[in-house]
Amino acid sequence: MPVIAVVSAKGGVGKTTMTANLSLGFVQRGFSVLVLDLDPQNAIQWHMGGLPPDVVSGLSIIAEDRAPKLWDVAFSSALGVDFVPYGSAGEQQRIGFEQVLEQQAEWLLKSLKRAKLPKNTIVLLDTPPGPSAYLTQAMRAADFLLTVVLADAASYATIPEMESLIAAHPNEAGVPVNSAYLVNQVSNSQLSQDVVSLYKEQLGVRVVPILIPESAQIEEALAYERLVLDYEPESPAATALQEVVDWLLLQLQVRAK
Repeated sequence: MPVIAVVSAKGGVGKTTMTANLSLGFVQRGFSVLVLDLDPQNAIQWHMGGLPPDVVSGLSIIAEDRAPKLWDVAFSSALGVDFVPYGSAGEQQRIGFEQVLEQQAEWLLKSLKRAKLPKNTIVLLDTPPGPSAYLTQAMRAADFLLTVVLADAASYATIPEMESLIAAHPNEAGVPVNSAYLVNQVSNSQLSQDVVSLYKEQLGVRVVPILIPESAQIEEALAYERLVLDYEPESPAATALQEVVDWLLLQLQVRAK
């Protein structure tokens, strides 16, 4: 059961969009996929077709149960991706959930183990930007950490912070989580290309060799609550995302059964 945590040190880099589209790529390759929304913005649902307005259950709700069951609050998208929204029960629910995460360092890891997911399942964790109890939990449970950055100076400046967080939060085995940086929204501008070069100089092989280009199709797909891999599967961005899926499978050394 490989677990991939998708993270970022700053907001607005397309982290949730990457998580959702990668999940569909894994499904298309024959894997069972479960996406967990660890971000209080509760946004992953909008990439999966949305949920009825009266749905408030989600990951933050099951923290009240001594033996939480992820499948009790999971939904399935029309494209076959299973996902657990964060939940929208209000501010007090969020505060209570965060207290649980801070007090129980392995809450998420234990919840995943209790879920007894099929062996052919890949779990993706969507997290809020920057340091938080959610990020700590995700790093503890993850087999692989995918940091999403933009090809701009502001994202490049966050590398020391992200590297510090990775070093400070080892996985269950007590070692740093395997990690890589995915560069999103790369343009043909000189500045964009220069920043990509800086990432490669500083991080070497830890930069995912596939770059995600700027894409109007990704934004259009989101407007229709769809994924670009389904909305415009032949677009350059969709093609790049498919290549990232295959690259991640090589890193995880897993195959669909």
